[in-house]
Amino acid sequence: MNRHKSRKLLIIGVGFIFAIMSFTIGVNQLLTFKKATVVFASGSESEVQIPVLCYHSITDKKTGEYVVSPAHLEEQMRWLHEQGYRSINLSQFELLMKGKLPNDGRNVLITFDDGYKDNYTNAYPILNKFGYVAVEFLVTNWVGGPDYMNWSEVDQLSGKGWDLMSHTRTHPYLPLHTTKGQMDEIAGSKAQLEKHLSKPVHVIAYPYGLRSFETVKIVKDSGYDYAFTFDDGMTTSLQNPYLLKRLFISGEMDLPAFKQKMEPDRES
Repeated sequence: MNRHKSRKLLIIGVGFIFAIMSFTIGVNQLLTFKKATVVFASGSESEVQIPVLCYHSITDKKTGEYVVSPAHLEEQMRWLHEQGYRSINLSQFELLMKGKLPNDGRNVLITFDDGYKDNYTNAYPILNKFGYVAVEFLVTNWVGGPDYMNWSEVDQLSGKGWDLMSHTRTHPYLPLHTTKGQMDEIAGSKAQLEKHLSKPVHVIAYPYGLRSFETVKIVKDSGYDYAFTFDDGMTTSLQNPYLLKRLFISGEMDLPAFKQKMEPDRES
């Protein structure tokens, strides 16, 4: 089945599964699969807020919610550049989140999920034009596949300042797997990446944004410092570091909608 179509079916499937599980284990024993984000507080003067953009495929050879055209990506990056936004890497992100780096509201973290080859052939040249870097969340068992980057391309992005992080080994529905299965996906992908890149891998993005309490514990115990969900919204320093939000950028999003997402208080 087409992976993009499977994401659509996931909403129905997870809703059905969650309904069944609610009768047996109780809602309070399970993190809501897609929409729950634990926030310790809000509106604090010490809160750091960072837009973290979430992209997937970048191509004009197909269309869909998870496919952004190169023209739209370039339009969005140009607007960010014109507005004075600077792309940051994960080291800078961590310093900002801890309040160890000044934040003037013009920092943005750009992320791509899945490791599509077009992220290398199409997205990288566009971002590089504006001096931007990004985080690529790789599904390690997909590396070298027909539509995905190979290890040589992964190495080149790493050498250009991109952060290569984990999106598990096979992109499963993690909460539906056993403890051992989740550990293999979460810790296994980390080990694969660290062995190949010879760099620490300390950030993961949950496939489909799905996680349970057990999933989060395994992520933490596996040595990750941060985990990104698919929950839509600004990332803040007051969110649980293992339940960080991102701003999903869809293929149907035009520039006015992108601006509104980046700056929701901005006058249209």
